[in-house]
Amino acid sequence: MILRENASLDEIKVGSVFDKKKSIINCFSNIAIKRHFEFKVVRSSSTRYSLKCNDDRCGWCVRTFRIKDSTLFKIVKIEKKHECSVNTMKADQRHATSKLISGYIIDNLRDPRFEVTPDFVMAEMQKLNGLDIGYHKAWRAIQLASALIRGTPEENYELLSSYLPVIAIDATFLKSKFRGVLMISVSKDANNQNFPLAFGIAESENNNSYEWYFSQLRNAIGSRENLIFLSDRHQAIAYGITKVYPESHHGICIYHLEQNLNRRKVKSELIKLFQSAARVYRRKEFDLYMSDIVKVDKKTYDYLMEEPPERVEEEGITFLEDLNKRTCDCFQFQFDELPCIHAIAAIKKRNIKKSNFCLHWYLKESWLKTYERQIHPVGHTDSWIVPESVKSQIVKPPDFKVPPGRRQKKRHIPATESSKITFKMWLLQKNWS
Repeated sequence: MILRENASLDEIKVGSVFDKKKSIINCFSNIAIKRHFEFKVVRSSSTRYSLKCNDDRCGWCVRTFRIKDSTLFKIVKIEKKHECSVNTMKADQRHATSKLISGYIIDNLRDPRFEVTPDFVMAEMQKLNGLDIGYHKAWRAIQLASALIRGTPEENYELLSSYLPVIAIDATFLKSKFRGVLMISVSKDANNQNFPLAFGIAESENNNSYEWYFSQLRNAIGSRENLIFLSDRHQAIAYGITKVYPESHHGICIYHLEQNLNRRKVKSELIKLFQSAARVYRRKEFDLYMSDIVKVDKKTYDYLMEEPPERVEEEGITFLEDLNKRTCDCFQFQFDELPCIHAIAAIKKRNIKKSNFCLHWYLKESWLKTYERQIHPVGHTDSWIVPESVKSQIVKPPDFKVPPGRRQKKRHIPATESSKITFKMWLLQKNWS
């Protein structure tokens, strides 16, 4: 039987064969870590590999030879009994390299339930093997394990030239000769971060193109519960969603609507009023901002009102909370399905967990479920059809040297800028509140 690096000491005896020299090195390093001893290499060559206990008075030793015309290594001598002194036994070992530790944590790194940090790795090695390792060694182990799963940045950078033909954008695109429309769908996870769902390329933006695109999207992700589409104000997009996802809601994205206003050369004063009107929850506040807009620019007002508002309601007399129904007279609670400031005050008074009143999409469990599967929008690299002319191109990442010393986390703010930034933050807080 051919042994590998996960073999136990009980399995190893004279005549045992390992698949390669590296397996012997990792195997006995793991054994030394678990049994709290250190060894030294007596001889290491392409044909021989011999080990001895660090304590010269101890008889523990291993001697191996490479089998002729193969990569296999055979155990020709092994003494398993240790006669080490207590002082030789160590909890912090030189055999516990960051590369070896990466093998212990690679499964944790693949599992979205674990948050693999240096502190986690340090605690895990202490729990598994009673081993004390430093913070930097744990950090290096995480980087090595990540590279084994996702590849190194240098390796991924070299794939760029092969990636372009796969997504049907060849060198003509770089020369601005490509004529077409790139359609991209993104979603938001529970942490409010964007991630791509699908993309497609069509000759132009028309009803047929969007119907085809949303059909492909439905084939890929199916029909999800409470699916909501937000997009630019484009009739072809609305047509495609209505045809393929008639059960879903389609709304106008505030960001794209603001970009449209910028293209129409709308004054910055109106942009700010629009932002305020788009983020309120009560009809009275919305009408107040829109009345200011119509006074300044009637055309902009008419353009915005082409899509009537759907997130505003009539204002209640007082802010009454109903935690059972999850409603508030400010309407934020029922619209965003997150506790508003009034609900939070009521929840705190009753010493209840605020997370009990959040929609489950906002919870950590839902965020983890979003990323529990790997997404391969263009398939595995083995399935790529890449022209030979592209394969021959060698793409190297740009030269970059990491400056010495600890990285500065925050930019030093001169005294002259401090007052300006404070004022800007005050404005932002006013907008957010």
